Order: sequence, then structure tokens, then C-alpha cells
Amino acid sequence: MAMNAPRGKVPHFTMRPDPVVTGVLALVLIAGLLTAMSFFAKDEGAGQYTQKGVFTLIVTGILSICLTVLATAKFWFPHLWKKNSTHARHKQHTKHHPVIKDRQQRRSR
Repeated sequence: MAMNAPRGKVPHFTMRPDPVVTGVLALVLIAGLLTAMSFFAKDEGAGQYTQKGVFTLIVTGILSICLTVLATAKFWFPHLWKKNSTHARHKQHTKHHPVIKDRQQRRSR
């Protein structure tokens, strides 16, 4: 899974996956695997619980893949790597805005 980043662009070292989504991912994995294991342990060869266990594993796998993609979404888009990328432009714009200049002139009087 290689990221196609522009040359010279490196993710910021403090970037981490979303902690809430990562916590939910761990919870889903633990709960899903334990539930599936309990279904397989109850099975006595009749096959009733095997289907439930396989279904639980499939649902757990799909949810895990979706949560992994959701937690690492910002790594897929290099333009999101820089935190507050528009903040400097906004600050520069407001510093030179006519209303701000008028306020500064009124305060200086």
C-alpha cells in the first residue's frame, strides 16, 4: 500500500490515526472475534452455530476494513498533511482588509 506523495512531501511526524475511530476499531475487533469464538465453541457438529460464527467474522471483517480506511483517511490525501494550511492565508487576508485598517486608525486617534 504505497502512498503516491509528491516529491519532497512527507507526513508530519505528529500525524496519527484518529484516536476515537482507532478505539472503536479495537472494540469492534475484540467483540467480533470473541463473539465468533463463542459461536464456534457452542457448535457440537450440528452446524447451527457455525453459520452464525462465519457471519459474525464476515461482519467484523467488513467493519474493520471500513474503520481502518476511516481512521487513516488523512494519509490518503497529501493536501491534508499540513495542519491549518489555509490559516496563514486567512491571517494575511484579514491583516490587509480595509475594515481592519479602519479599526486600527480609529484606535490610534
